[in-house]
Parts: sequence; structure tokens; C-alpha cells
Amino acid sequence: MKNLERLVSVASGRVPAETVYHGATILNVFTSEWEQKDIYVYDHYIAAVAEPGAYTAQKQVDVTGKWIVPGFIDAHVHIESSMVLPGEFARTIVKHGTTTVIADSHEIANVLGPDAVRFMVRQSEGVPADIYFMIPSCVPATDFEHTGGVISVADITSLLQMPRVLGLGEMMNYPGVIGGDRGTLDKLSAVFSVLGDDAVIDGHAPLVLGNALQGYRSVGIRTDHECHTFEEAKEKVKNGMYILVRQGSSARDLNTIIPGLARSNLPMNRFCFCTDDKNIADIISEGHIDSNIRNAIKLGLPSHIAYAMASLHTAECYHLPDTGALCAGYKADFVILDDKEEVKIQQIIKAGRPAKVDTPLAVDLPNDCGATEAEELLYRAAHSMHLEADQITPELFADSFDQKATKYAIALQPGSLNTKKAEVTEPDIESAIKAGTYCRLTVLERHQKTGCHATALLKGYGLQKGAIASSIGHDSHNVICAGIAPSDMSAAVKRLCTIGGGIVIVADAKILAELPLPVAGLMSNRVAEDVKAAHDALLPAARSLGIPEQVEPFVTLSFLALPVIPELRLTDQGLFDVGNWKFVK
Repeated sequence: MKNLERLVSVASGRVPAETVYHGATILNVFTSEWEQKDIYVYDHYIAAVAEPGAYTAQKQVDVTGKWIVPGFIDAHVHIESSMVLPGEFARTIVKHGTTTVIADSHEIANVLGPDAVRFMVRQSEGVPADIYFMIPSCVPATDFEHTGGVISVADITSLLQMPRVLGLGEMMNYPGVIGGDRGTLDKLSAVFSVLGDDAVIDGHAPLVLGNALQGYRSVGIRTDHECHTFEEAKEKVKNGMYILVRQGSSARDLNTIIPGLARSNLPMNRFCFCTDDKNIADIISEGHIDSNIRNAIKLGLPSHIAYAMASLHTAECYHLPDTGALCAGYKADFVILDDKEEVKIQQIIKAGRPAKVDTPLAVDLPNDCGATEAEELLYRAAHSMHLEADQITPELFADSFDQKATKYAIALQPGSLNTKKAEVTEPDIESAIKAGTYCRLTVLERHQKTGCHATALLKGYGLQKGAIASSIGHDSHNVICAGIAPSDMSAAVKRLCTIGGGIVIVADAKILAELPLPVAGLMSNRVAEDVKAAHDALLPAARSLGIPEQVEPFVTLSFLALPVIPELRLTDQGLFDVGNWKFVK
């Protein structure tokens, strides 16, 4: 909390500031000007931005020749997709200048329900970045699969009252909104009842345009991160929405949106940056929001606009009044740059101090549920794999594929998460699998011990041998396994159960590589650098099984269980035809 008396005394020049950062060119995001000004800091806040020598300070930091910009903000991120816990996630992104994130715990909520949000809020206390939360709106995503948790209207009302909660997370059920589904509208009404008429509700509306967009926007949904073209983004801005330009590990929209934006006359304050889903290996290798800024500048966006998109625009969208600018009374979160065009970071200041990035924040997993809420939540998260290894046998994966009936395969599409329904005409399916034309794909329920599982054929994945098993299976995060031989699939899933979740690659019954993710089957409790090393070993192992360069093995596999993306998907209850909204018989 601000010490207002002391802060105003410093800002008015009656008392020296603690620290002055002298000699840099700073960005005024309100006027889009680069100015030769000094920044005077008291406690965790900026007391003044003024001409050199206008104030006194106890300590001077010489930053002559540098550039200073506000700390970066990620407008929409699923921390779980980084594969590390909030502490390690924060430590890693702060190195790249991101001092604030707006997180949606949608992934882990499908495993643990409302306790997932409480867990993530607890885990984000005292970490190096400010982490705010949006309450997941669509848990479960559909009724066509078993999941580990449900978030009801009552849960939303309760969770909205937690600290650092800003609003409702991405409303993926756009058909429900547009069609006036009562349950969906009750969720939206609950948010306005708790937070007021100006509550923030995130959108998720790919290709929703025209009258449908009018209906979607009419209920107060403020943002969208699913725009894949500039024209789509433009129409949504015309309807009063903020566009969160995404650049994650798989979904990358900068190249299609930024060039059009750079040439347009649209109000730039309606555009922000987000990563949505980005794993820790990619964050360490290529950056976080700093990467979005760097690439946007290369695509023709003026640097002052790119930095404003990464700070002030997001702060204004999410009602963070003391964040996102270099101004008296704002948090002293800023990035000192050696080069503003290349986004070369020299130092990060968080809450008025050099950011703490050198101390790893690994977490020990408990053997019992403990005495406190935080300990109990961590225990539950670390014991979410309710699929027993001794119940996994090759017979679970050895679907005979009736040779007399016409069958369909899930056919991958190059460069897309969409699939096609491919008719299977081969007279001998087992021979076609052994030849690598198809592989087996199996989904096994892991939350409620139902024993539900289903197997289908997958075409275009490229497997020639072995198996890959993962507990990352959007959005319900059941176990998903692709493989050739049932024996290898069984071995991979058995090992997955033993390590508590993650990704396992097997060939000839031998483990080639694995990434343990024992926290909800989605995150590691280890340090980011160790997780990156294990992640980096996965790809060559997957390629050794025959998966070609044009196929990303792990993200592709994880989305094959999500029954809202056309055309065919596989859930633990069977092969699902998304277009016809029913199971394939």
C-alpha cells in the first residue's frame, strides 16, 4: 500500500527520493514521445518523472545512453502451459521484462475445479511478477468427456472475491452466448453482480463476425485473442473490443495482424499483446512479451506503439490504474534497454528494486495433505493422476477395428489444429498400422476412475514405431496416447502414471525420453532450466519415431482430444464429429 504522505512529499520536492535513474531516454506512453527525463523512485512507486536535477535523491543510478520503458504485461496467459509453477514462471518472465500477467487457470481447473484457482492464487503469492487472475468460465468445455472439475455459477461468485481476481476468463462457449443459453448468461450476470457494470470479461470467438459478433459483444465481453487476420481484428475493434495479439508456442498471429495494423488508422489503444500458451523452453529460448515487441517492430510497427501495447493498453483494459506507465504515482516497474528496436534488456526494475531472478523457486511436493489450506491444495494438485499403472494392459489399446465396417480416421491438416474426417478403405487395418499409414490414438479417463477409454485411427502424425503418451489433453486433460504397437502404448502410459503425469516417449518397450509433470499432470515442481532440458530432449526422441519436421508432436497430440475444433476428435467416450455435434457410431 502506498505511503501517500511520504510519496507526495517526495513528488513535491520537499523530501529526497530514494533513487534517481539518470541520463536515459524514457517513453511517455500517454503522448507517444521519447523524452530525456530522470525517474525518481520512492519505495515501490515512481514519485516523479522530471528534468535532470529537478529533484534530489539519496542514490543515483547512471543509465546514460539507455532507454527506459514501462514493465511489460501479458494480457492473457495460461501459466500451466509453461509447464512450471507460478514462482518459476514469474522468475523466468521477469528476466524478459514482463512484470505483470493476467492469468486464466482454465487448464488446471479442468483437473481440480474451483480449488485450482485457489491453488494458483496461493502459489503466486510473493513471486517476482504481479500475477492477476481471470476466473475460468467454461469448465468443463463440453459434456462429451469426463473431466476432473466443474466451475459453477456459485463458484464464480465466490472466486471473484479472491485477491488479485479481475474478472471472468475467456468465454469459449460463444454459441451459448449468441444463442442465449440460460446457464451461460447466468455466469456473465454473476460477474456483473459482483464487480459492477464495467467488469472485465475475456472473449474467445474465432471467426465470430457480423450479427453473431453483435450478439457476443452485447453481453459485455471485452477482449478477443483468437483473431487470425487483421480484417477480423478490425471488425472486432469497430465493435468496441480489445484485441490481444497472440504469439505463443503454437498459435502465432503477429505476422497476420501486425502488418495490417501498422498500415492502418485504427486507434492503437485497442491492441495489446499476449502469449496465451507458451512453454518454458520457448520462453527461455526466444523470450516472452519482449519477443512480441521485437517481432512487431520488425513487422513495421513503430516502437513507441509496440511498447504501449505491451504496457498501458493492457493496464487500461484490465483496470490496473497504477500500472503500465512511467508516471508519478505508478508502480516503479520498468525495463532499462540497451537498444529499443531490438529490445535488448539491460536491467529490470520491479517495485522500485532490481528484479529478483537469481533464486530458483522450486517446490517440494508433500507426502500428506498438511495442516494449512496451501499445503492441502498442493497435495491435491500433486496427486491428480487417478489412473492406476497396474490396470494398464496392451489389450486396452488393441482395438481390432472391425474389418467389415467402414471406419473413419482423424486426419491431421498441415499447419492447423483442425482435422478432417478421412474414410478408411484399407482391407487390412492392422497391416496399415504396421506400415505407418495410420497410428492408434487412445484417450483414457484419469480423474474419476471411471475406466472409460476409446481408441481411433490417426492419419498424418507420422509415427512408424513406438508411442507417445501425455497427460496434457485439452481441455479435460485426460491421458492421450498415440502409438503403433499396443505394448509400447501400454508401457508409455504405465510410466506416465508412475511419474504422476507429463510426457513419455517409448520405443521397443524402452523409455527414450520423458518430462515429468506431477502437479495436476500439467506442471513441474522443478526449476525452469531443468524443465527446459527435459523438454528439449523430447523432440529428437519424437523425430526418431518417424514424426516429420512439419508436425509439432506434443501440441498436436494434446489438442486431438478437444471436441470443439473441427472435424473429428477423440474423447474418453468415443470418436466425436464436431460438425454434427455427436459421436461417430
